[in-house]
Amino acid sequence: MKLTAQPEMVKAFSKTGLLPYMKLLGIAELLFIALFLWSRSLRLGFFLLTGYFGGAMAIELSQNAFFIMPAVILALVWLAAWLRDKSLFDVVHKQQRTAAAL
Repeated sequence: MKLTAQPEMVKAFSKTGLLPYMKLLGIAELLFIALFLWSRSLRLGFFLLTGYFGGAMAIELSQNAFFIMPAVILALVWLAAWLRDKSLFDVVHKQQRTAAAL
């Protein structure tokens, strides 16, 4: 929708002052999704998508807008990442095992 300049997206991006960057953000979003879907770059895509949709929530909150949509998408990204590679969320356990071994 960002790349085709749909009227509702133009209105939303005009409201936030990001209209000049709408297509660039659309391309970035597609790139991050592609990285996330490719197994070898899952981690990079996961972190980039987390930052992207976290930023989207911050922009919406700063504009007193309804931030639920980027939050839902971010929750789905985290769920998909957890289902695909649980080791992304295993940092605490690795640190505890390393400390216990010492």
